[in-house]
Amino acid sequence: MQLHAAIHEFVLYIEIEKNYSKNTVTSYEYDLQLYLTFLSNHGCSACLNEINKTQVRRFIQYLLGSLKQKPRSVNRKIAKDR
Repeated sequence: MQLHAAIHEFVLYIEIEKNYSKNTVTSYEYDLQLYLTFLSNHGCSACLNEINKTQVRRFIQYLLGSLKQKPRSVNRKIAKDR
């Protein structure tokens, strides 16, 4: 399964099944789309089977370095995936 399809399914799930607030759904979707864009810009596969820990670590470095996000914001993004 491709990441963009998984994102779409996940957003529908948290929106309909979990009844999360619009702001929460938007935040989740934004963070996941940011990761998808990162993978695309770095020539990485968006196939869920091919995503690895190294790519996730590089994404975290990208958030902290290039995007200058605060550690607290990055921790929020990471915590969502646990």
